[in-house]
Amino acid sequence: MEENHYSLQVSHLNKTINKKHIIKDLSFDVKKGEVFGFLGPNGAGKTTTIRMIVGLTSPTSGDIKVFGRSVVTDRHEVMKDIGAIVENPELYPFLSGLENLKQYARMQKGISKSDIDRVVKLVGLENRIKEKVKRYSLGMRQRLGLAQALLHQPKILILDEPTNGLDPAGIREIRDYIKKLAREENMSVIVSSHLMSEMELMCDRFGIIQNGKMVRIEDVNTVVTVNDVVKHHFDVYPVDQAVKCLNEKNIPFTLTENMITVDIAPKDVPQMVHDLVNANVDIYGVTKEKLSLEDRFMALTKEGGGSIV
Repeated sequence: MEENHYSLQVSHLNKTINKKHIIKDLSFDVKKGEVFGFLGPNGAGKTTTIRMIVGLTSPTSGDIKVFGRSVVTDRHEVMKDIGAIVENPELYPFLSGLENLKQYARMQKGISKSDIDRVVKLVGLENRIKEKVKRYSLGMRQRLGLAQALLHQPKILILDEPTNGLDPAGIREIRDYIKKLAREENMSVIVSSHLMSEMELMCDRFGIIQNGKMVRIEDVNTVVTVNDVVKHHFDVYPVDQAVKCLNEKNIPFTLTENMITVDIAPKDVPQMVHDLVNANVDIYGVTKEKLSLEDRFMALTKEGGGSIV
């Protein structure tokens, strides 16, 4: 893919803190208009990487480019294209939502009333924007925080735990707004979260970082590779003939009525089908179980252990 398809390019990033090598030759790209999930066990280096992307700390070596411009050498200009929320947004509870946005607007150059109106509409707070923030639900505060981060019209939005502390309705609300931003505004959104099921619903791709290294980057919808051993269900007849064939080949399986379940890599399925057919077994269907993002994450990070952050 050509460079102009990317909004963010992280190249051979390294960070050493107190002689400890925290980030090790980390590289990944984020496409325009996609939601990219950034996942990692506790202490993997995810937060350190995010801090370098938003310019809060400098890399020891390597580079971060935003639309081709380096965060390392052109930080002031690059930050104009980045908006970020780390956990709960900082808001003034005794001011209204609108007054909060006006206060934030004073800290930025060139933000107009129409910009405020635009973000209020974008996050769906038109009917509550004049109420004091102390009366807002946590979900509404997150939406106001999103509006605040979007005021200066960034092209990349970085959200650290955007659904933290929300109820199921609030989580769905924020997820829908994030997807809307990517789809309608062509914005790149980088999201970190410990709610794996939400990441699966929200993200287009995800990258897993462990021990300061990028373990793998994959499309959320194609998380199983040809080499990954997953459960496959074979609808067969006659069952006893299929059982005899698998026993002869020492292939472990479980049996439920006419369904035989085998842990097998997708690349080995054709050979198994071939063997069953040669054994005069009729195959009415083969179904592969879809590994959830959480299953995939645990499989890739089981060696390092630790909790998800």
